Amino acid sequence: MTESKTRKSGGYHHGDLKAALIKSAMSMVEDGGLDQLSLRGVAKHAGVSRAAPYHHFANKREMLAAVAATGFRSLATNMLTKAEGFRDPRERLDRLGFGYVEFSAERPDLFRLMQGPEFQVPGIYPDLDIGRSESAAPLMNTIMECMPGSSEDEIRAAAGAAWSLVHGMTLLVIDGRMASILDIDPLENAALSITKHLNLTQ
Repeated sequence: MTESKTRKSGGYHHGDLKAALIKSAMSMVEDGGLDQLSLRGVAKHAGVSRAAPYHHFANKREMLAAVAATGFRSLATNMLTKAEGFRDPRERLDRLGFGYVEFSAERPDLFRLMQGPEFQVPGIYPDLDIGRSESAAPLMNTIMECMPGSSEDEIRAAAGAAWSLVHGMTLLVIDGRMASILDIDPLENAALSITKHLNLTQ
């Protein structure tokens, strides 16, 4: 039976093999197996032949870039979900920040992969660039709502400040260091107590 047809063992159908491989790779990353991850290992996890991944990925790094791109899209979804229903842009900004911290705290291994230095150079993995842009868009759009009439430089500076704030908190949380200065249970209250200190000026 060819891999373009339905397989009972792998549970995938024509057209979604790449998605199945990315899902398996992500699962292995989140189980702490990044160092041991390989294309063959992902193929075994997905229940497909050893050759299957090479139809979609030239090497391990290309596959991990696809995992990171999917991670950024999931991050964007989580941020938007947390901000849904909040009409005031300042409140929405706080909730976006909480969504960022929550996603990263719940999926630290995936988050570290997404932020890895090997994936920070634009232009190498176009889909990863798109995924990263999608995760940044809610922040930029909300900052613009918070600061109407501000220049592009002012908007970017404010976005940088907001990102630095929540990203720094995220790293402290996932490294187990934030609890020494702030009660992080529940995490939502902790995140909102931090983001409220962001001052936006026009």
